[in-house]
Amino acid sequence: MALRLPLKRWYPLTFLFASVAVIFTWRKYATGHQPELLFSGIGALGGFFYFLYRQHLDETKLFNDLFVGFNKRYAEFNVGLNEIRFGQQEKDLSKEEKDLLYSYFNLCAEEYLFYKVGYIEHDVWNSWRCGMADFFGNLRIRKLWNEEKKGAYYGFEP
Repeated sequence: MALRLPLKRWYPLTFLFASVAVIFTWRKYATGHQPELLFSGIGALGGFFYFLYRQHLDETKLFNDLFVGFNKRYAEFNVGLNEIRFGQQEKDLSKEEKDLLYSYFNLCAEEYLFYKVGYIEHDVWNSWRCGMADFFGNLRIRKLWNEEKKGAYYGFEP
C-alpha cells in the first residue's frame, strides 16, 4: 500500500463514470428495466466509493498524526543535535550526547519504517532523509551510528 494524498480528487469522476456504466448495463441487460436493480447497483457503487474515501481519510489522518509527532520529536532534539554537529570534533561524545543520538537514531528508524510500509509520502521522506544526511555526515555521529546499528533500527541506513 502506498499513501497518495492527492488521490481523492479522482473519486467523484470515477464514481460518475462507474455510475454511467451501471446505468448502461441496466438499460442493456435488465429484463423489464426494473428500477430496483438500478438503485441496488448505484447503491453498491456508492458504498464502495464511500469505503475508498473513508479509507483515504483514515490514512490521511494517520499520515498527519505521524508527521506532526515526528516533527515535534525532532524539534526537541534539534538544538542538541546541532551542538553535537557543530561542536568540537576531536572531543568524545558525552553520555548525554550519546543518549540524545540514540533517541535520534530511533526517530530516524521509526520514520523509515512508516515510510517503508507506505504511511509516509515519498516527498516527505526524501526531505527528512536529506536532513538526516546532514547529521550522519558528521564524523562523531557517524562513528556512534556505525558502532550502534548492528542490525537494529528496522533496516534503516542513512
